[in-house]
Amino acid sequence: MGQSLPTIAGFWYGSDLSWLEVLCIRSFLDNGHRFILYCPDQIGGVPEGVDIRPASDVLWPPPFALSGNTRLRVAVFSDIFRLRMLQKTDFLWADLDAYCVRSFDFQSAYVFAPAGNGTFPNGVLRLPSASPTLARMLDFVTAQNPTQPWRGPRLQRKNRTRIQNGERWGIEALPWGCSGPKALSYFLRKTGEEQHALPPDTLYPLAREELWKLHRPGIRPQQIERDGVHSVHVYGHQKKWLATQQAGLPVPGSYLDRLCQRHSIDPGRSPIARLDWMAP
Repeated sequence: MGQSLPTIAGFWYGSDLSWLEVLCIRSFLDNGHRFILYCPDQIGGVPEGVDIRPASDVLWPPPFALSGNTRLRVAVFSDIFRLRMLQKTDFLWADLDAYCVRSFDFQSAYVFAPAGNGTFPNGVLRLPSASPTLARMLDFVTAQNPTQPWRGPRLQRKNRTRIQNGERWGIEALPWGCSGPKALSYFLRKTGEEQHALPPDTLYPLAREELWKLHRPGIRPQQIERDGVHSVHVYGHQKKWLATQQAGLPVPGSYLDRLCQRHSIDPGRSPIARLDWMAP
């Protein structure tokens, strides 16, 4: 069975892995998946059984400076990296805050799902290498002076004027999400490939206003891991809350705490570090 499951792959840059990344990786391994982790440098805390590969196998160095690990630029590069990986391999991308509840035994070459608000996150993603959406996203994120095609004519005119005045910018200059969920949602709908979407509960069972369920003691796993749920996304802003409000550890008795127990992980050995971007 394990050989028929897709290979899961992700990317990591910067700090050693915390218990949350270890938990998510271990969840895929424990569900029978092979896991490849692309890294530009050596990092600590990687679970046994992970296939560590140089980021240069896909894309490194970045097309722009990462500016001391600023969160936006690292996120944008990660968005570009996963697109290149999908273009070059048949691996399935997973962010390191995506917890695997059940094996990803999907039959389709497409693996993505909408969130509760109707947008398409790119935290768990597979597209065929010949996907029109993949091609258009790569064109957009690598373009000189990119303008969001989902925006109105006012921005198009403004940016044409900026170009005429000699301004130059890349995808890293655009607001948060433009290289990821916003672009993915737009191009999936534009190409008609949104028809391949899995049900929302499959990958994103918790709406933003329900993320408290990750932390409240007494929430039973089956309240989150409903029928059809294959993955639970934790999201980066929840890491910030854990780092700043819980000393980087899961709330005792919470869903995340129970998951650590499920996979025999001691979060105290690798708490979530409080990084610069987490400052109030």
